[in-house]
Amino acid sequence: MAKKITDYDYTLPIIEAQYDIKILSAGRNKPLLLRGICQTTFEKDDYVVKFKNSREMSVESSARELLASFIALQLELSVPAPVLINISDEFVKTIKGKEAYIDALNSTGINFGCRFMAGYTDVVKNQTFTENQKNQLHNIFPFDIFISNADRRTDKPNLLTDGSNILIFDHESAFGFVSDTFKNKTPWEFRPQDKEWIKNHFFYPYLKNKFPDFSILVNKLTRLDDIFWSKAFSLIPQDWNTEQLIEIKGYVESLILHKDLFLQELKNILFK
Repeated sequence: MAKKITDYDYTLPIIEAQYDIKILSAGRNKPLLLRGICQTTFEKDDYVVKFKNSREMSVESSARELLASFIALQLELSVPAPVLINISDEFVKTIKGKEAYIDALNSTGINFGCRFMAGYTDVVKNQTFTENQKNQLHNIFPFDIFISNADRRTDKPNLLTDGSNILIFDHESAFGFVSDTFKNKTPWEFRPQDKEWIKNHFFYPYLKNKFPDFSILVNKLTRLDDIFWSKAFSLIPQDWNTEQLIEIKGYVESLILHKDLFLQELKNILFK
């Protein structure tokens, strides 16, 4: 089982980028698969970096990616192990003329990354799930609603599987409420616009008109306590620590205080 960030021996590795392998996406956001070396253990491995100043990334979205990974680990969901990846001037020089060059050039310093998970393939639309995978659905769906992640859509699952385990990734658009012009002062209650994106969630058709047990995940939300937030803020790079994180913390804490109402809303939306 992956470590939670509140475990006494948890560390967030800092990886020095060594050489590029390939671009992983044909979309606007183009993460790069690279070989890197851990600054502490000197172990080499493959990692995925999302350049902080690329088309759809920023310092704020990098912080959201990292925080979402921390929350997932705390709730015992499967995410690729998060890391920080240092993009040096020397690394940038090695990819001059390649597709990732401009993004790397504009993103020197610390970037969000994760360990590359070999042996996993994309989850596809209308995929059949095993009983074990169905149980994971019951945790991933409420997790995404909890962090306001509207980006795991029917046309964009952002899910990987090895045939047994389901990995979740791509959370730069999580905590979408930070962009709301009119804030939801009762986030445990779903507004019409919330219901619209929730019903477009990749797992919604699998769960509609059924009685999944969301209580397991919801009851774990109390793990996001003061100790968690203190550790999370200490691990997030200082220049990523914007006012957005304070807003996210307040929103999450208010939702946890009303987790029983939130659980009921989760159940209700499957039958409406």
